[in-house]
This record gives sequence, structure tokens and C-alpha cells, in this order.
Amino acid sequence: CSRGGGGGGGGEVRLPGQDEPDSTYEFTSRDLLQAMQANARELKRTTQLLTRRDRAALAAGDDPSPSPDSREEEEEAAPEAAVRVRLPDGCMLQGRFGAEEAASALHVFVAETLQEGAPAFDLKTTVGSTHRGVIDPSQGGTLNSMGLAPRGIVNLRWRDDGRHGKDVVRLDTPQQPLDPN
Repeated sequence: CSRGGGGGGGGEVRLPGQDEPDSTYEFTSRDLLQAMQANARELKRTTQLLTRRDRAALAAGDDPSPSPDSREEEEEAAPEAAVRVRLPDGCMLQGRFGAEEAASALHVFVAETLQEGAPAFDLKTTVGSTHRGVIDPSQGGTLNSMGLAPRGIVNLRWRDDGRHGKDVVRLDTPQQPLDPN
């Protein structure tokens, strides 16, 4: 190995045992930005219901999230809301609603899907929706205004903190594989 020389390459050769300068290990603002973007992509991939186009964009390393303006346009134009309800055991219920239907319609849908005598429940929005927290059907609001149109996911939580499985879902509930789109 040689050091120096008039090659003009500007590079530097480090020999084993030489210490690296502290600047080698500095975490720059650019590094932070890249890490934050990678975390945001991973969060979006794992928590949000994505279309086939969004999944392809995410796989290509692009950001599938539309700009806030285009998201608002999509919400305004969305005639339907496809909402998935995740039960604590991982089971999913899916319902289609009008985007401007009241949030109480989602509660009615879930209640009608559960067996008679099923424990009381709360529905809680997930990351990515404009409404945060428990959906209170008495407070009004539409599925669209809560960020659940054109698609969304909510979590069901039993109020009694009990562990209830698929046994609380009515047997006559149509069951079919969920469309991944």
C-alpha cells in the first residue's frame, strides 16, 4: 500500500491499526432524514391498507402516499368506504359502506355480525386515519371524515378485557377470503 503520491485522486488509504477520524461516525441530518423515510415506509407497509398500485410503488422504493391535496380529492370523490375490522384474535370482518354514512353504521354492522350476547366492544382507529382513538357512534361524524374512506382499518377491543375468539362471530356470517386490494 502506498500513501500520498501525486495521483490527484483525493482518496486516502487506511492501514490496519490506524484510527478513523471522528467524522466517519457522525450521524448527519441527511442520515437522519433517510432513516426517518425508511421508518415511515415500513410503518405504512405494515399498518395501512394499500392498493395494488401502492404496494407496487412501495416495493419499488417510491413513496405511495399521495400528496395531502390528492388525498383530499380522493376522499371527496370516494362514493364507498371499504372498512376492515380487526378482532383481537386476528380475525377480520370487512364491510362496504357509503363514504358519507355515519360512524354508527360501522358499530351496527359489527354488532349484527357478532353472536347475540357477545360482550360490549369499542372500535378504535389505526394509524393513518384522520380520527384518532375510540369511535363514539353518539358523536356523529362520517366514515369519510374519520379517514376511513375509500378504505380503512379499525381495531375491535372488548370492554371486559376478556379473550374471545371466533366463537363470538355469528355462524351464518358469510365467510370468504378477503380481497387483498
